[in-house]
Amino acid sequence: MTRRGFDTAMVLAAGRGERMHPLTTVLPKPALPLPDGPVVSSALRLAASAGATRVVVNVCHLAERMAEAVAMVTIEGVEIVVSFEDDLMGTSGGLAVARDRGLLGDEGSVLVINGDCALGLDLQGLAETHLSSDDLVTLALLPHLDPERWSRVAVDVNGRVEAIHPPGRPDALEAPFLYPGVMVVHRKALDTLPAIPGEIPPALWEPARSSRRLGGVVVAGHWREIGTPTDYLEVMRARLAGTTLIDASADVGSAASVTRSFVGRGAVIADGAVVEASVVTEGATVRSGARVENSVLLGDVEVAPDEIIVDKILAQAPGS
Repeated sequence: MTRRGFDTAMVLAAGRGERMHPLTTVLPKPALPLPDGPVVSSALRLAASAGATRVVVNVCHLAERMAEAVAMVTIEGVEIVVSFEDDLMGTSGGLAVARDRGLLGDEGSVLVINGDCALGLDLQGLAETHLSSDDLVTLALLPHLDPERWSRVAVDVNGRVEAIHPPGRPDALEAPFLYPGVMVVHRKALDTLPAIPGEIPPALWEPARSSRRLGGVVVAGHWREIGTPTDYLEVMRARLAGTTLIDASADVGSAASVTRSFVGRGAVIADGAVVEASVVTEGATVRSGARVENSVLLGDVEVAPDEIIVDKILAQAPGS
C-alpha cells in the first residue's frame, strides 16, 4: 500500500448490464464510448489517482469487446490487467477469481470500483480512515442525491455502517448516504471469499457489518450512474457540452449536418442526413435525407433515406 493510497485496485466490468439493453447487445456497459474514453476509463483513472500501480478489470459479457475498451486506456505508471471469466461469477466471485489467479497480490487492502459509473472522487480520506481502522470493508459514501431512487446507507457516530436500506423515504432522524460503487477490502476479508458465483453485499458487507467492521467514509466529489440508455445519452450530452465529436474512423459526408452529437467508430453519416443531439457509433449508418434526433444508434443499425428517428434507442449486434 502506497503512502497515497492503494497499490492494487480492481474494477468490476463483467456484468450483463441488463438495464442498459439493447445497447449491451453490442457493447458491455463499461465499454460504451464517451468523449474522453470508454465509460470504464473513469474508474481506471480514479484507481490511479488513489495510488494504484496495478488495476485488474474482470470481463465476461462480450469479453473481447470489453477487453478492447480497456486496452484503449493507458495511464502512465499503471499496469492494467484483464481477468477473463468463462462464466459470470458475480461481483464477489470475480474478486475471488482474480485473487486465486494471483492478480491482486498477496498483501495489503484492495480498492474495488464499479466500472459502469462516471466518477470524480477524492479518496484520500477513505484511504486514511481504512488504514487507521480495523475495517474488513470500508465504503466510500456521498450525501444522498435521491433516497427514493437508490439504496440508503446508515452509519453511526463512529463511522460504522449500521444498515443498508432499500430505496425509500428516510426516517425523520436518518441521515442517508449514497454508495457510489467504491470500497476498500481488507486482505483478511478478501482471503475468505469463496471462488463461486456470488455478490458483494451478502459475501462481504454483511459479515463485516455483523462484526461491526463495515466502515463508511464520506468523500468529496461527484458520481453519476450510467445505468440505462437514457442515463448514457444524458452523460454523453453533458460531456459534449454542446459540441460535436467525430471519430477518425467515421465517414461523415461534407453535406451532412451533425450538431451536438457523438459520431463514433465506423459510423456512416451520408450527405443530406441530419444528426442532432445523438450518438451514432459502432458502424451505425444514417442514409441521405434521414434525420436522427435525441437518439442512440449502436452497431448494425441503418436509418433509411428520408426516415425520421426521434427519441429512440436502437442497437443491433453485427451479424445478428
